[in-house]
Amino acid sequence: VLLKNHASLKLIEHQQQIADAAIEVEKSRLLPDLSIGFNNTSIRGTGADNKLYSSGKRFSSVQAGIGIPIFAKAQKQKINSAKFNRQIAGDNYAMELQTLQADYMVAVAQYNKNLEAVKYYENHALKNAALITTTAGKQLSNGNINYLEWAQLIGQATTVKSDYTEAVKNLNESLIQLNYFTNQ
Repeated sequence: VLLKNHASLKLIEHQQQIADAAIEVEKSRLLPDLSIGFNNTSIRGTGADNKLYSSGKRFSSVQAGIGIPIFAKAQKQKINSAKFNRQIAGDNYAMELQTLQADYMVAVAQYNKNLEAVKYYENHALKNAALITTTAGKQLSNGNINYLEWAQLIGQATTVKSDYTEAVKNLNESLIQLNYFTNQ
């Protein structure tokens, strides 16, 4: 239901409506064609009958006609072609919907994976990194470790914090991807 409002599906629905209208246009060309015309004119000067006419004299005529399509085979083929185009538009809609659903499921799985990673860092890894930082500082000041060992421990804690930042970035990107599918 969320994906039914996606812009790409709306575009294909619009193409289906255009195809439906094309079918109706082609069908309407099989109907008789009615025409009515009215002509009103005047002649100034000598007419074809060698009489002199003033501009006040008006000549009017009415014309009516009906056109009945006799050879309809070509038009029926155009109708079939329009119906085929409509079928293609329907198949495109089904294919796009299926692709969107599959991509959406992948995006949901990726979001859940990234969410779990962020929770792990927030609940465990960052606390351990803070503990490593404080313990390394105390051990360095007490003389229990040298500067190189302290730098290695601080480097590990910094790596954990950097990995957490990357996990948050990945979570935000997967949330953006989900919003793309749900048009929010």
